[in-house]
Amino acid sequence: MNLERLSIELDSILIEDQKFRSEIVALQNQKSDSVELQRIWEKQRKLDSSNLVRVEQIINQINGFPGKSLVGSSASKAAFLVLQHAPIAKQGKYLDIILEAAKKNELDKGLAAMYHDRYLMYNGKPQIYGTQIRSFDVKNPETGNKEKVNCIWPIADTTNIDSLRLWNGLIPLKDYLGNFGIVNLTYCD
Repeated sequence: MNLERLSIELDSILIEDQKFRSEIVALQNQKSDSVELQRIWEKQRKLDSSNLVRVEQIINQINGFPGKSLVGSSASKAAFLVLQHAPIAKQGKYLDIILEAAKKNELDKGLAAMYHDRYLMYNGKPQIYGTQIRSFDVKNPETGNKEKVNCIWPIADTTNIDSLRLWNGLIPLKDYLGNFGIVNLTYCD
């Protein structure tokens, strides 16, 4: 297997993985439920599906995660993002391989923490590292306008959360929440 070619291929997959996501976010921030948003999501889902097939082939070929020492940081991140954007059943299938790659410094620990938290959240369980924020619209009772509200998915144990976050390359929880305008630990219902 030509590792340089594999690295280039994964870097190309990274571009495809992100191809429509910024456009999707922009339309969502405009509170658009438009046909255009659905059309762009459909394009992204098709790319995500084909990217997943290829990343799974690569994982099977090399018998493991394509880590930093094998393909470089950018290409390794591409494989991570494809798996993170996969359906929840696929995310579960690759959870251990992601965690093992981070343990061996083949993947950024913060990315693995995010993956783990997302997997737990999608399975209705409390997260570990506090990386998953949810946004939803609520009607302002005074103005009648819809406003975006952010909340954090419940965390299993906040006793030593900042130490755990620091160990995994994440900023303190309070600072992270501040980036989303969350002043107090406001859990999603």
